[in-house]
Amino acid sequence: MKLYKKIMSIIAGVEKIVISAVLVFVTAITFINVVVRKLTTSQFAWTEELVINLFVLLIMLGCALAAQEGSLISLSLIYDRLRTGAKKVFISIISVFNLVFWCILIKTGFDKVINQMGTGKHTSSLNWPEWVFTIFLPIGTIFLVLHTIEFFVDNVIGDGLTAGEEDGND
Repeated sequence: MKLYKKIMSIIAGVEKIVISAVLVFVTAITFINVVVRKLTTSQFAWTEELVINLFVLLIMLGCALAAQEGSLISLSLIYDRLRTGAKKVFISIISVFNLVFWCILIKTGFDKVINQMGTGKHTSSLNWPEWVFTIFLPIGTIFLVLHTIEFFVDNVIGDGLTAGEEDGND
């Protein structure tokens, strides 16, 4: 279990670094694009294409980190009223539904990537293969799967509910 937590901690650390780097890059090129647009008549149209697609990566990795903490959209109204044992059952049910959805998203994402590789489609501004950006969806979803499993293991199989979750309703 300690090795598992160490691996997941390393993965989360890498995700945080990637999110930080991408966010700084996206902010910088967006700012530069705005300045250039205000000072001249030209603009960097390719930056919009890059920013939009990098935001997909940011969102997916951010959701994965939220899943690690159990902070994705949840039914708090129900969850908060449950006893500890029922909370574990609730987490189990939600985790199964999430994992099924994530697996469908992974399959759909990779099918789209394979289709785009086969057709050789390219983006309009950068003229890059479209699959380069589409791959962000299934890759981000793989991290969602990893962190959903981590949250499940930590809260149902592991030491019980995370600190702050215990409310004395045993």
